[in-house]
Amino acid sequence: MSTHAGESSLTEAPAPARRWRVKAEQSIDYEVLMTDGVLDPANPALVEAGTTIRTERIRRFIVIDATVHELYGDALRKYLEHHDCEYLLCVLPASEEAKTMESVLTVVKGLDSFGISRRHEPIIAIGGGVLLDIVGLAASMYRRSTPYVRVPTSLIGLVDAGVGIKTGVNFGDHKNRIGTYFAPTVALLDRGFLATLEDRHVSNGLAEILKIALIKDATLFRLLEDHAELLLAERLTGQTQTGDAVAREVFSRAVGGMLEELEPNLWEKQLERLVDYGHSFSPTLEMRALPALLHGEAVTVDMALTTVLAEGRGLVSTSDRERIIGLMRRLRLPVWHPLLEPGLLEPALRETTRHRDGLQRMPIPVGIGGACFLHDLTVAELGRAAGILRELDEDLVITDVNDGSEAEGNRVIRQDGMSRTWEVITWSSLAPGASREEDTQTGTDRFCFVLAGAGELHVDGISHGMRPGYLVATRAGAGHRFVNPGTEDLSWLVIEVSGTPARGGVA
Repeated sequence: MSTHAGESSLTEAPAPARRWRVKAEQSIDYEVLMTDGVLDPANPALVEAGTTIRTERIRRFIVIDATVHELYGDALRKYLEHHDCEYLLCVLPASEEAKTMESVLTVVKGLDSFGISRRHEPIIAIGGGVLLDIVGLAASMYRRSTPYVRVPTSLIGLVDAGVGIKTGVNFGDHKNRIGTYFAPTVALLDRGFLATLEDRHVSNGLAEILKIALIKDATLFRLLEDHAELLLAERLTGQTQTGDAVAREVFSRAVGGMLEELEPNLWEKQLERLVDYGHSFSPTLEMRALPALLHGEAVTVDMALTTVLAEGRGLVSTSDRERIIGLMRRLRLPVWHPLLEPGLLEPALRETTRHRDGLQRMPIPVGIGGACFLHDLTVAELGRAAGILRELDEDLVITDVNDGSEAEGNRVIRQDGMSRTWEVITWSSLAPGASREEDTQTGTDRFCFVLAGAGELHVDGISHGMRPGYLVATRAGAGHRFVNPGTEDLSWLVIEVSGTPARGGVA
C-alpha cells in the first residue's frame, strides 16, 4: 500500500485519547475589616464592599436577620437612601430551627425577583452566624457563584462565623450537614452592633473567644480572666477607656488567631484542626438540646468535658482545670448538661470520627494556650470524665421546668432530698451593678425562679449563672449572694419551703 506525502496510514496514527488530567488552583483573596459605624451614612464601606468597578447606579440585594431588622432596619434604609442605592431587603427569621434549605431557597427566590449583575452587585448578608451561613450557601449556588459581603451582628459572628469561608444548613438531626466552602469578598466587623445584643448572646460569643485562648493564646486567656466582668458589662463595645483597650485587644487576638488557623487549610484538606476544639461532641449535644442550648453554650460544655479528659491524662493540671472551669462560669456559660451521658457521647464520638475520615483527631488542651490531638478515646473514658464534670458542677441537675416544654431557656436547677412544704412566695429584684447577701438562717430551702435580666448566684463562694427561665434552688443554711453585673434589672420569684438549717450546698 502506498501513501502520498503529508498523509499517514491508519496503522501509524496515534490512538484516540481516553484519559485526561485537569489540574487547577482556586485563588482565595478576601478581606476581614474592623470598622466603626457601618450604618453611618458618612461611612461608605458597606456600599463599596465587594465592588470591583464603579457603576452609574448602585443596586444591592440585602438579606437581614428579622431581629436585626427590627433594631436597625430604619437606619439601614436611611443609609442606602443617602447613597442613592436601589435595594431590596429580604427579611429572614434566623435560628437553628430555620437553618434549612427552605431558607436558602427563600434567598434564591428573592435574588431572582430583584435581578442582580453576576459580578458587580454583591449580595449583602447582615445578621448572626446562622444567617451568614444561609446566605453564604445561597450565594455559592446562585449562578454557581455570586459575590457576597458578610456583616455579622452577633459576637459569635464577629469572631467565628463571619470570618471564615464555610457555609451550611442543618439537615435532619445533623448540624451543617449540607454546605460549601465559599469566601465572601469582604467581612465588615462592627462591634457597635453588640450594644443591643442580649446578655446571653454576649456569653455565647465569648465561648468561641475562649476556645482560641485555650488552644493557642495564653495571653488572651489572661485577658478574659482579668476582665471577664468588664467585658460582659460593656458587651465588648468599649464604654470606658479600659474597656475599649481590652475589647480591642481581645478582638485582635481572637480574630487574628482564628484566621491564622484557617488560612493554611481553608478547604479542610488537613483534618487535624485546632479550631475543631469544642466541636467534637457539641454538634450532637446542640441539636438534641434544641432550643435550650445556644451554639457557644454547647461548645463550652464540650470544652469543659475535654478539659477534664485532659486532666485525667496529665495534660492539664488541676489548678489549670480549676481556672478554666472557673472562667467559664464567670463568663456565664454552662459547663455541664444532663444529656452529657454515654447515650449521647457514644454516637457523637462515632459521628465525629466518621466526619474526620475514620480517625478521632480530637483536639484537647495541653495546659492553657496549647493543644494536641488524641485518636484513642473510649466511651468508658468519656463516661468517667462526664461523671467527674457533673460532680465539679456541684451536683447540679438541669432539666426542663415544664418537663419537655419548648420554651427557650427553661431550666430547673435542683438537688434530690429537698423538702416540698411551701412557706411563702416573694418577688425580688436587683439593679444593674448591685449585689445582695441573703439571710442563711431562715431554716427554709429556697427556689428562685428568674424572671428577667441575667446575673450570678454565689453559693459558698461558687458562682452560678442566672437567666430568665432558670429555677435555682438553695438549701437552708447555704451562704449565698446575688450579683447583677449586667445593664438590666435582675428579677426573680422566691419560693421558700420548709427545710433543715445548716445542711449547706446549692441545688
